[in-house]
Amino acid sequence: MSRPPAFGPAFRRSSLLWRLLAWARERPLVAACLWVTLISAVAMVAIDRPLALMLKAQVQGEWKGFWSVVTDLGTGLHWYLLGFAAWGWSRARMVSALSGRVWARWRDIGRAWTAFLIALAGTGLVVTVLKHSIGRLRPVWLFREDRTGFDPLAFDAAAASFPSGHSQTIWVAMTMLMVMFPRHWPAFVTLGVLVASSRLFVTVHFLSDVLMGSLIGIIGAVLVARWARARGWPVRIGKPV
Repeated sequence: MSRPPAFGPAFRRSSLLWRLLAWARERPLVAACLWVTLISAVAMVAIDRPLALMLKAQVQGEWKGFWSVVTDLGTGLHWYLLGFAAWGWSRARMVSALSGRVWARWRDIGRAWTAFLIALAGTGLVVTVLKHSIGRLRPVWLFREDRTGFDPLAFDAAAASFPSGHSQTIWVAMTMLMVMFPRHWPAFVTLGVLVASSRLFVTVHFLSDVLMGSLIGIIGAVLVARWARARGWPVRIGKPV
């Protein structure tokens, strides 16, 4: 009886798959960027338009109102206020500290919130530059004039769809909060998914906008957390998982 070759096509395909998985484990941020970029490109070509039209027709009434409330949680002002308030409170507690240990603890908390604000501002700047450089038309043009496309450097809110700023904001905030308070990660993930999804349901963004905005927020938060730890800032505040 003949036996299959030890290094046949199936083995080579399996070996390649394992190498790709090993590479992804070693470079998860790069792998995530590549995958989300690929999926966003596919969505832009084949999914964005029909999905936006379907949601525009189906999401009405109370559901529309619900998602409109949820989407407001992605407004940057809320998270900047939280970050500055927490940072200010930590500074005040440092001033009133009665021992070096307490002072150091509040100093570290203040540094964690500083990292939070840096991540929020840094990713926000990246998204703002991309929005106006790319100039993708928002879904409103599709609904009113059956028009899609790009108007680079238009500096018009109606041509600033890609990537989604609300998705970036909520995911950079939630990722930083997961680093700072890891025990509560399920709540943060849930809120991130809801707010990012709301941009689709209120039909102000396409799927690819939301995916790329979320990616920028998550990657930015991870990079800032790594930077802070490299400087000796203990970013985690709450108890570990």
